[in-house]
Amino acid sequence: MERRWRGLGVSTGIAIGRVLRIHSGAHYIYRAVLDEADVEKELRRFRAAVRLARRQLLAIKGRAERELGPEHAYIFDAHLLMLEDSKLLEEVEAYIKRERVNAEWAVKVVGDRLLAIYAEIKDEYLRERGSDIEDVVRRLLVALSGAGERARKLTEDAIIVAEDLLPSAAAELDFARVRALVADVGGWTSHTAIIARGLGIPAVVGVRDLYRRARTGDLIIVDASRHEVILHPTETTLERYQQLVARQPDLSPLDVSNEPLLTLDGAEITLRANLELPAEYEGVRRYGAQGIGLYRSEFLWSRHNGQPTEEEQYAVYVEIAELAGPYGAMVRLFDVGGDKIKARGAERNPALGLRGIRFCLRHEEILRTQMRAVLRAAARGHLNVVLPMVSDLVEIRRARAILEEERQRLQREGKAFGPVRLGAMIEVPSAVLMAEKLASEADFFSLGTNDLVQYLLAVDRSNDQVAEWFRSLHPAVLRSIHRTLEAARAASIPAVVCGEMAATPAYAVVLVGLGARDLSMTASSIPRVRRTLRHIEVRRAREIALESVGCATADEVEELIRQRLAEAWPELFPPNALPAPKNAQ
Repeated sequence: MERRWRGLGVSTGIAIGRVLRIHSGAHYIYRAVLDEADVEKELRRFRAAVRLARRQLLAIKGRAERELGPEHAYIFDAHLLMLEDSKLLEEVEAYIKRERVNAEWAVKVVGDRLLAIYAEIKDEYLRERGSDIEDVVRRLLVALSGAGERARKLTEDAIIVAEDLLPSAAAELDFARVRALVADVGGWTSHTAIIARGLGIPAVVGVRDLYRRARTGDLIIVDASRHEVILHPTETTLERYQQLVARQPDLSPLDVSNEPLLTLDGAEITLRANLELPAEYEGVRRYGAQGIGLYRSEFLWSRHNGQPTEEEQYAVYVEIAELAGPYGAMVRLFDVGGDKIKARGAERNPALGLRGIRFCLRHEEILRTQMRAVLRAAARGHLNVVLPMVSDLVEIRRARAILEEERQRLQREGKAFGPVRLGAMIEVPSAVLMAEKLASEADFFSLGTNDLVQYLLAVDRSNDQVAEWFRSLHPAVLRSIHRTLEAARAASIPAVVCGEMAATPAYAVVLVGLGARDLSMTASSIPRVRRTLRHIEVRRAREIALESVGCATADEVEELIRQRLAEAWPELFPPNALPAPKNAQ
């Protein structure tokens, strides 16, 4: 039967394809009661998952032997033996038949029983082997989800369906074949949303319960423009959407020049790209980005399952420098705390915990390794570093001292290095209030509007439960941006606005009106923003922005922006081109 879900469209467009479920770590396993007629089919599905998991383990073992040596590959022999253990497999199958439940639930129940037994063993070595059981259970759950067959099933019409697309899962995907993204959770600035806009594909987030009900291979329609997802569409629905897809505008004729952008009254605006995944590299060239305004380096942790070595980082930073060309790239230091990656143990409140520059300064050896890699890569191109989540002047001073110490070390070692400037991310309230002092110590500002909105308004940017409180046009946000840009101007240092706010043309006009002259966004948004900004006058944009700063509520600002932009540039901002009122979403 056709089923529909409403969510939040975070990247425009329509896509029709087949579901590819991405398992995010087996945090939620659901119990589904089967009809008697479906039990045998579920048993076959479980056996197929066992075969798939075994093939994966053999491939992993072979790669480990080649790259690490036989002494590091023996661990997978134990996992293979578990997958061949008839007692274990028979117990799972017996549970499926006896309770008439889905295979995921049976694997979890049987696995938990075994883990409880291992936890009671007195011998420490044997007790620790419980982690092998846990790994095999996780691998079976991933295989049952369909994610284990990505290489075979990732066809040209793949539509990723996940609870939440974590960076570690995103790192494994071939996004050249993905048509759309759907997630049970998330908001405008969630990781799923940013990836989708970076790739220029439709995405809908906050569609609760879809992940549990969809299966890999199901037919699905994603209509991000209407904030809707349709599973198992009828022939009538499918035909109607096929016609809509055929009529979707081709964005390729948009201006993709990377020549300097001038507004009608002669102000020069720089448009850079935000970058994280290798799949986004081509967009930097294709959409005419003037360098890379923000490279999120923590992706490297996901790729290497932990801290990458200096050489691994150096190779990537050289590639980033060559991609950015003469415009250069800003490398954000590892922001591996909070919601970015699961690199450490759980914290009670990770968004306010050991993340950003705090993590880097606490783990100084990690910071020094990254500084060295960037310094060395800067000999091959223009690179700078950005300190994430700066809240105090002392953090800039300590980071600068470490940067200088590593520069001197490289000089003593006779290794080539290049000049690297040090910037501060402005994304917490204390940094805004101290912007004038920070500007006297930093070489440039990088204004991260995603986290700035989150911390100013105390709203989790990835939580769909509070999505209506995440207001980029809140007066407090606009005043903070204006103050930060004024502090940078007074200190004669550059300021790059690198949050997703810059990717929406209407919001970009407001940012320019507040004083921004350097914007960084997902690469696919650049042509649309370029087309808009070259047809506006900064003088008029400033009037609108300053009027907005004087408003009392986010609702007032949004309504004022809709009215003023439509009055000033009706050809650029017809009613359907302006952001919808928050309540309407």
